[in-house]
Amino acid sequence: MKIKVRVWGGLSFINALINGIGSVMAINLPLKIIIRENKEWDCDEVAREIFKASGVDGHYSVSIFSEIPIGMGLKSSSAYTVALALGAQKIKGHVDPENAVKVSAQVSKKMGISYTGAYDDAYASIYGGIVISDNRTGSLLKRREAPKKWAVTLGLKEGMSKKVNPESLKIFGDLGTLAVNYVENEKYFSASLLNSLIVASANGYPTEPVIAAVKKGAISGISGNGPAYFAISEGYNYKFKDMKNIFTRPANEKYSIEIISDV
Repeated sequence: MKIKVRVWGGLSFINALINGIGSVMAINLPLKIIIRENKEWDCDEVAREIFKASGVDGHYSVSIFSEIPIGMGLKSSSAYTVALALGAQKIKGHVDPENAVKVSAQVSKKMGISYTGAYDDAYASIYGGIVISDNRTGSLLKRREAPKKWAVTLGLKEGMSKKVNPESLKIFGDLGTLAVNYVENEKYFSASLLNSLIVASANGYPTEPVIAAVKKGAISGISGNGPAYFAISEGYNYKFKDMKNIFTRPANEKYSIEIISDV
């Protein structure tokens, strides 16, 4: 017997490291895992910790099939941990997505995968749409569907690596609160621009790609702690200059999970 789980990647409108509140939109870059019962463990320590936290006995192998670029701030880590949590629940015979988000956040923080637990990332990965959450308390504040007319471009710059300066980000807490107010009122252009100026200032990323996109009328920003940039437009796909461009769209559908027979 095999268990197959599919969840989503995402992009950030608000970085939760600024003041504890984050906002993520799920995007149509799926991550899929297949879990098989095995004679011995054939998975990484993260998977084993998720299984342990979920109360799963036995040994399992985990295969990963992902379209999410790794280490770019596009929620690949949270997609993986929350998919594992859903799969572990399926093994036990009862799937509780809300609890899977909490297990993902708990293990992500414990193992140093995320500073905040990334509750917002995991929730968007499971449920799709646009999520606002308080990562300090692990609670959802709002979820709404993303506009279907949005076209999403991800810009990946060769040679640019992730930079994370949590203490520097916290200095901008008041501005972060303003950005949260913008996203709560669906002012995504202002929210993502302000958030990205904060992230760029704290982590040392260039702002030129964001400014060029907003001049064309796109909602643009830096996702998570970077280094991926994004642009959201209507009716056309924006193209970042001198970057690898990945074209996608919002994902509003929730996760999928199924048991596949070996026969």
